[in-house]
Amino acid sequence: MKNVFKILGIVGVLLFVSCNSEPSLQKYFVDHQGDVDFIAVDVPSSLLDKETVKLNEEEKEALESIKKVNFLALPLNDSNETRFDEESVTIDKILSSDKYETLIRFGSNGAKVVLKYQGEEDDIDEVIVFATDQKRGLALIRILGDNMKPEKMVKLAQSFEKGRIDLDAFKMIGETISENIGD
Repeated sequence: MKNVFKILGIVGVLLFVSCNSEPSLQKYFVDHQGDVDFIAVDVPSSLLDKETVKLNEEEKEALESIKKVNFLALPLNDSNETRFDEESVTIDKILSSDKYETLIRFGSNGAKVVLKYQGEEDDIDEVIVFATDQKRGLALIRILGDNMKPEKMVKLAQSFEKGRIDLDAFKMIGETISENIGD
C-alpha cells in the first residue's frame, strides 16, 4: 500500500512539474476574446470559399492546408497607451519562446511586423503575424493548418496581392478594423 502512495506521489509531482506555466499564444487569444478593448475575429476554413476562387494547384493546396485564422487587434487610443505597451511586451515574450521560429522582421515609421512559424520548415503547423504601429495599435494573426508548405503559402500570398483572391471573411476583418480605428 505504501508503494502505491509513493508511486501516486511521484506521478503527481511529475505531472505538476511537467505542466508548463508559461503563457501560450492560444491562451492569450482565449483570454482576450471577450475583452472590450480588443477586436477578435475567428475565421474557420469553411468561410474560405475555395470553390469561387480561381487558383492554380499549388495555391489550392496552400488554401486547403489552412484550417483556421484567428485575428486579434488592440486599436490604439488616448486611454489605452499603457495597455498597448503592456500587451506588446506580453506578446513579444510569448513569441520569443523557442517553439517559434522567425521568418522575417521588418518595420518603418513606427510600425513593426514579425512573422513567425511553428513546425518544421517544410511542414508548418502555425504561422503568426504580429504587427505594432505607434499610431494605430497592434494586431496578432494566427494561421493554423496542416502541412502548410512555405513556398505554397508565398504563392497564395502573392495571389492575395494580385487581387485574384477575394475572400469575404477577410473583408469583414478589414471593415471591422477600419470602423474601430477610424482612419
